[in-house]
Amino acid sequence: MQRLVYRRIGKRESIVAQHSVNTASGGGGVRWYEFRLDDSRLPRLYQQGTYAPDGLYRWMGSIAMDHAGNMALAYSASAAAGTFPSIWYTGRLAADPPGQMPQGEASMLDGTGAQTSSGHRWGDYTSLTLDPVTDCTFWYINEYYPTTSATNWRLRIGQFTFPSSDCVPQPVTLQGFGVE
Repeated sequence: MQRLVYRRIGKRESIVAQHSVNTASGGGGVRWYEFRLDDSRLPRLYQQGTYAPDGLYRWMGSIAMDHAGNMALAYSASAAAGTFPSIWYTGRLAADPPGQMPQGEASMLDGTGAQTSSGHRWGDYTSLTLDPVTDCTFWYINEYYPTTSATNWRLRIGQFTFPSSDCVPQPVTLQGFGVE
């Protein structure tokens, strides 16, 4: 399970969290939650859901909320055949029906290889966070394999936003990172 994320929007305080789960469809999904702090500052479950729209495996997720209350959920995704471990994301706008991630699923990177050894961990380097300047640009980092091998994983850093009239993403140039 990744970190809990605290977010204050006006007077509303939220905590969002997620973890991986098995699903009835045979794959894996990402279970997510939003807790809101009540007047006595106790967390109360506001909404929750499991993102697993099909039989693919989704795991090692990370969740974040922007300045408007929009949430993004990013994760590894794969299938036993046909989908190498990939970096995908979905989300919900603040006005979307509770308990859903209806903004569709997008690929940040479709993997082209798989891990062949079982002794190596996966997903230690995954995190979704908000840009501190725009407070609406989501930045995500995760692992993938460019070719099938035992240990030749790479990191991918990417960004995305939800359409918003008050969100002005800043142009970014990554330099000196040494990652793809």
